[in-house]
Amino acid sequence: MRTEILKIGTLDRTRGVHRAARWLDQGKLVAFPTETVYGIGCKAEKHTFERLNKVKGRQPDKRYTLHIGSPEQLTKYIPSKSLKAQKLVQNAFPGPVTIVFELDDEALRQVTESLPKDLYETLYSGQTLGVRYPACQITCEILAQAHSPIVAPSANPGGSPPATSVKEVLGYFDGEIEGVVEIPDFEANFKQSSTVVKVGKEDIQILREGAVPASQIQKWTTIRLLFVCTGNTCRSPMAAGFCRKYFADNLGCQVDELEHFGYIIDSAGIAACQDAPASRDAVEVCRAHEIDLSFHQSRQLTLIDIEQSDVILTMSRYHRDSIVQSFPTALEKCFMLDEVADIMDPMGSGIDVYRDCFQQICDNIIKKKKEIL
Repeated sequence: MRTEILKIGTLDRTRGVHRAARWLDQGKLVAFPTETVYGIGCKAEKHTFERLNKVKGRQPDKRYTLHIGSPEQLTKYIPSKSLKAQKLVQNAFPGPVTIVFELDDEALRQVTESLPKDLYETLYSGQTLGVRYPACQITCEILAQAHSPIVAPSANPGGSPPATSVKEVLGYFDGEIEGVVEIPDFEANFKQSSTVVKVGKEDIQILREGAVPASQIQKWTTIRLLFVCTGNTCRSPMAAGFCRKYFADNLGCQVDELEHFGYIIDSAGIAACQDAPASRDAVEVCRAHEIDLSFHQSRQLTLIDIEQSDVILTMSRYHRDSIVQSFPTALEKCFMLDEVADIMDPMGSGIDVYRDCFQQICDNIIKKKKEIL
């Protein structure tokens, strides 16, 4: 067999892209470039995988990474994502990061109902699937045009460095694969493998540090949660205090370690005086639940708060409406903490009212755990 070089120019590329996609759909092995290294594209089906394993000298029990060329393809295979997964996708795709998604039960149900059984068993490992969205426009066009799901391990035999050029691909696989895509003037920016990140149900794991450092992944996946009331002296501080403790308990860490686990939880008021302490009754109610508000200082909600927050939870509809009216960019991330009823202001009403208010806040944060943790 002769390995053909498919030269695809950046101006007139329709024919070359179509040919490469058609070859992949036919079950041929076609190497293509990414911004990291070359990968060997392969149709996701059992007998084609068997040939790819033989070419790479790879054990058959290892799973391959699905490669996509558009956001729509991701939705097909990962129908729902946690908040951390959504944020990582927004920051890392397309780019030199492979994300291993852990599907929850509902997403798994949707996938198993929509995909053929043999395809599901070929692609997924238990409840996980690794996905790569490379930052190479022509390669993405090939992947998007292919009618079949395409996997693409690095172009190298086991134990050898990944190929970063057509010459290196041919040095490994000339006569063993059908084609290799060559894009004139294209050069991989990183020349090392992608960083592999597993997004679990409650945590993020770096499985392999590569082109993107772990510190950047941490920044990309940190969730900023903001609670908002009027004066930022009772309702929103109680909400932030309970949320910090609740998250820390669920993650098995201390409250002051939450940022290391990827959560920043704060509060503000739409009409707050600067640096006022939490109300006495709020401090007392929280102390009974081992939550310390003695150091709290109120602050006014700002545009920077809106821009930096991933989720904004308000104590009433009035708060939400006021925020959206003043900051239209908050529309898609600003919600009432209690979707049914306002959390009434307990200021001046006595400690029993504070206790009821605190309980309503806690119940609703617990309800939202799956959405934000």
